[in-house]
Amino acid sequence: KFFTSQIDYSNPVTEKVKMEAGARIAIRDFYSFNNNFIKLPSSNSYLPLPELNNEYQFNDRVLAGYITFAQQIKNFNYQLGLRIESSKYDGTLITKNQSFSNEYPFSLFPSAFATYKLTEKQDLQLNYSRKINRPNFFQLIPFIDYTDSLNLSKGNPDLIPEFTNLLELSYQNQIGAGHNLLATTYFKNTEDIIARY
Repeated sequence: KFFTSQIDYSNPVTEKVKMEAGARIAIRDFYSFNNNFIKLPSSNSYLPLPELNNEYQFNDRVLAGYITFAQQIKNFNYQLGLRIESSKYDGTLITKNQSFSNEYPFSLFPSAFATYKLTEKQDLQLNYSRKINRPNFFQLIPFIDYTDSLNLSKGNPDLIPEFTNLLELSYQNQIGAGHNLLATTYFKNTEDIIARY
């Protein structure tokens, strides 16, 4: 069961000033069971393999809100934004009576984007943003997935989201019709990286 509700507001205050705001709530309630059997060679009957069976349920909730302000001043454009977000995850491996939980109180995610028009065909851009990447369902499930016998996988319900800070500087030049030159340098720092092993 998935429920998502979102509201967005946009106000072009003047021809060169714009404000936007919004809020979002997303709730997932998920239940899954996986029963495994092996066919007996001497008959058409199947033997259950209870040690491989899994019954799992989880629910998570994400609350978020944002506001942005954009303005153009002659050859200079900028946009400032702030997003606030909170998430909570609860899961239960029913077959083993194990519970898992991750909760993040409200976190702030600022962003800033600036563009300076050097000439009619040349731009210089500087951007900063803080982002979040939450683990997906398959990265969280706490039991072994036997779907592919050559590629067994198991999630980690204690995974926490990745938080990334990104700073980027770009130069763009429209050399001619259909030809652009784009040079970019960036710095990226991620905490609590999610990786397979």
